[in-house]
Amino acid sequence: MGRDSDILVGLDLGTKKIAVAVAERAPENPDKAQIIGIGQAPSRGLRKGMIVNLDQAVSSVSDAIADAESMLSGIKISRAVVAFSGIDVKCHVLKGKISLGRSPRQIMAEDIERVIETALSELQLPPSSCCLHSIPIKYALDGNSGIDNPLEMTGIRLEVELTALVIPTTVAQNVVNCVEKAGVSVVGLVLKPVAEALGTLSADERAMGASLVAIGGGTTSVSIFSEGHMVHAAEIPVGGDHITNDISCVMKIPFAIAEELKKDIDVDPKAETDGSLTVEHRGRKRELGKEEVGEIIASRLDELFADSVVPSLKAIQKAGLPTDVILTGGVVMTKGIVPFADSYLGTSVRVGVPVLREEMQRGRNDCRYSAVSGIVVYLMERRKNPFAYVEAPMSIFKNIAPGKSSKRMKGARRPSQSPLKSFARNAKELFRELF
Repeated sequence: MGRDSDILVGLDLGTKKIAVAVAERAPENPDKAQIIGIGQAPSRGLRKGMIVNLDQAVSSVSDAIADAESMLSGIKISRAVVAFSGIDVKCHVLKGKISLGRSPRQIMAEDIERVIETALSELQLPPSSCCLHSIPIKYALDGNSGIDNPLEMTGIRLEVELTALVIPTTVAQNVVNCVEKAGVSVVGLVLKPVAEALGTLSADERAMGASLVAIGGGTTSVSIFSEGHMVHAAEIPVGGDHITNDISCVMKIPFAIAEELKKDIDVDPKAETDGSLTVEHRGRKRELGKEEVGEIIASRLDELFADSVVPSLKAIQKAGLPTDVILTGGVVMTKGIVPFADSYLGTSVRVGVPVLREEMQRGRNDCRYSAVSGIVVYLMERRKNPFAYVEAPMSIFKNIAPGKSSKRMKGARRPSQSPLKSFARNAKELFRELF
């Protein structure tokens, strides 16, 4: 890859498409990155955000990489940070505290690492799971709460409250295996709820507090921020493909035709539903009622909002957190989605666009590309503060060659129980790779 130290690559592994964002840091301002290219390819081999056919998924990643490289002069993509779905993600809010000694002293990076590790020690993880993200919500120093970053402050007792996102280790291992089979080294992993939120919500919106609902092709994620920090994340295995499949099955038409048909339907509860749509299949034309198709779409969206999204947001509302909702993802391009969602959520609802939209090429800068642009935001925020989003060591997810002993495999998983044991070393390695 040309200009290695200045190039950042994010890869979004989606159910409908694989997207690649290539950004370049400005030499005069290393804290900012400019997106210089967006590549994409149809996604094959994924269902509900999960890899179900490895060869097809590898081919799709290769196509997206090639598309991105074709837009860039002299740049060969060899490494990337990957966003992926984790429908089995578990969100935990944990607390930890440590003593800094009998006399006040300055807080060092090792102290922050230690207090985060103390909080994570409360997790009882099965051998098959790991904590992918540890996201500090707030620190307290000598009982004074609300501290964003205690580094180099002075005190004798340090406390932290953080959000821990736990996933099955094998899910991430399959993602890494897929991307690396396509010839790209994976140097970091980001869960979709994190990437989509950072790609859609501005720093001011996160500070004021907001909830993001990202409805993609195979999954829907919910991300909730309060006072600038993520306090909740969830992923639901329902998305736009389920709507298309419902139309296909009920109306007895091919999936591809149903996919196009749903784009002509307005789901606004007050929208006019009279009229019909003409579809042609195998030389025969059929007239399908708009009202009937609209009811099929509304039924699936009703299930999504009433059974999954609303309960998550109500739990947050009871905790006294903000409930303004921003929608993103490909499905929110559906006509009338805002009034439809508003009828369920009963709060301020709007459609969000990527925060880096002005840098992204036209046609690849709408809400379908929030996650891939969010990876760039994620990397730059981690560069400013490595403790803002603490990742598990990548060594957990690198495949072990067949034939190795069970003792070796057990050792490879051990870091999942305490991802910060080697945090300093892993952080240095990551930033050496990326920056």
